[in-house]
Amino acid sequence: MAKRLVNRIDRERIPPEKIFTLFPLAVLTKIFPARAHTWNDIFDKWVAAKLDKSKSGVFIGWSGMSLYSMRVARGKGIKTILERGSSHIVYQNNILKEEYKRFGIDFAIHPAVIEKELQEYREADYISVPSYFVKDSFISQGIPVGKLLINPYGASSFFTPAPKTAEQKSSKFRIVYLGTLSFRKGLIYFFEALGLLSLSENLYEVWFIGNIAAEIKPIIEKYKRDNWIFMGKIDHYELGTYLSQCDLGVQPSIEEGLSMVILQLMSCAVPVIATTNTGGANIIQDNVSGCIVPVRSPAAIAEKIEQLFYHTDQLSAMKKAAASKIQNGFTWNDYGDRYINTLRKIIHG
Repeated sequence: MAKRLVNRIDRERIPPEKIFTLFPLAVLTKIFPARAHTWNDIFDKWVAAKLDKSKSGVFIGWSGMSLYSMRVARGKGIKTILERGSSHIVYQNNILKEEYKRFGIDFAIHPAVIEKELQEYREADYISVPSYFVKDSFISQGIPVGKLLINPYGASSFFTPAPKTAEQKSSKFRIVYLGTLSFRKGLIYFFEALGLLSLSENLYEVWFIGNIAAEIKPIIEKYKRDNWIFMGKIDHYELGTYLSQCDLGVQPSIEEGLSMVILQLMSCAVPVIATTNTGGANIIQDNVSGCIVPVRSPAAIAEKIEQLFYHTDQLSAMKKAAASKIQNGFTWNDYGDRYINTLRKIIHG
């Protein structure tokens, strides 16, 4: 039934017998997203009931939907790991509230979500995070360092550099942004950076791959140029073909745990200019496999774009370094191996 509603094909081949879910909740979450915290609570309690029969050594749960499950697990002597894919929820709420306020929009994470996550942070044995940026946000909120596990995400094997055709090699310098276009992703600062470039617009083009949030559409209309191309959402398994045609990626996010598109771009030999708040510093060696710039800094983004446009040897070396970095330590297999080693230590001491 689910396959009829989902277009994406599972090339990772997750065995169906390993998956148990409450399908009606998936439908409710889609129809009533504003009540997601309610559906998460129901799911959490359902999982907690399933744990009565569990013989696991470790319980791993996603933040915001694992409090009741963790309590049952701990009562059975099972160690608990809370997965948090973004910064500490108080830090996240504050920085996004501040960002949206700049555009006259009220933003706030639902208080029930914040309250539950804070309780999860307190009760979990460990909290697994994907970057030092996230780790620092937790430490700043008083979470003990010893509770935090860092395991950066990986890139899938089908993101690989594709050889360029002769036409592509002779085409314009191509900059790409991949992901949802929204205020959280810092697109306004990328738009402003493009406006600062001294390059003639006929020398380069900008690809935007991803859905456009309604909130940012008026801003796009204000800034867009003739050499900006909006490609919409592209099938996950076809992305590599498009990314390999690009020279440089930009990820100007205000806040996220570790932007997985950074790994996808680098895996396709596309170096990335990323802000400190993307988690990219865990992956990118500054000025070697990409560039790290301050958050909300159009001038810094523009400077790096021009530097790499004019210094083709440096860009070429960066492309090779970016692909090599992912292939040597940041695939999903590498992520899994690191997790397995951590689990062994937790279980066996």
